Amino acid sequence: AARAAARASAGATPAPAAKGNGTGKGTGMLAELSGAEILRQSHEAMRKVESARVVAKMHDGDSPVDFDLTLDKKGSCNGVIRYEGMGKVDLVKSAELMHFRGDAAYWRAVAAKKHTPGKQTDAMVTMLADRWLKMPVSDPKAAAMGRVCDLDKLTGGGDRPSPLARKGETVTIDGKQALAVVTAAKEGTETDYIATQGAPYVLKSTIAGDKTGEALFSAFGTPVDTDLPEGADVLDLSKPGSGGPAESV
Repeated sequence: AARAAARASAGATPAPAAKGNGTGKGTGMLAELSGAEILRQSHEAMRKVESARVVAKMHDGDSPVDFDLTLDKKGSCNGVIRYEGMGKVDLVKSAELMHFRGDAAYWRAVAAKKHTPGKQTDAMVTMLADRWLKMPVSDPKAAAMGRVCDLDKLTGGGDRPSPLARKGETVTIDGKQALAVVTAAKEGTETDYIATQGAPYVLKSTIAGDKTGEALFSAFGTPVDTDLPEGADVLDLSKPGSGGPAESV
């Protein structure tokens, strides 16, 4: 799942909060299964998830990106994306509309990437920083910004469980007991921490090797709030003469 969550980065490593039984191996029903079977059952459970919160550290090209999003299979999502050295963007997406709000650092980074002159940069930041921009999801710019709002991709819907998966120790993640299952990947060693009680959801996934990072999964089944804050200042980019950035996202 860490690979699915955009090949997570930033040197994250799991920190066991509590051990399971004395052997350090899994407890509960999962303890009787092979690593491959545990992954298969977890993959099936995650495939059925309709919504979830995903907190991840990942690489976007050479730039680390962190995000905290609640999203669903309808394409809705709500949360924040932070770019190292490029500020942050708040994102609210429904099935029809995309709203995003970049801070001043984000818009200055956009301007710098395009070699925009200083006075024009200052004017753009003044007009756009911390302001919600609205566009239909059919807009190519919205599609580019909303690629992260893909629940199936982030939960590993396209990955196939490895037959070589190996069980690890039992740890506690956010107060829930989870069994580690380790697999080898092109990017390095992936470890999925799978809930031992209730549905076998992945609670945490890490990748260590050429690429490193982590993804945390929670709030399974929680509806996504696609309402903007009350009194939000919104610039509708779909309207002629809106003055919005033509190629900034």
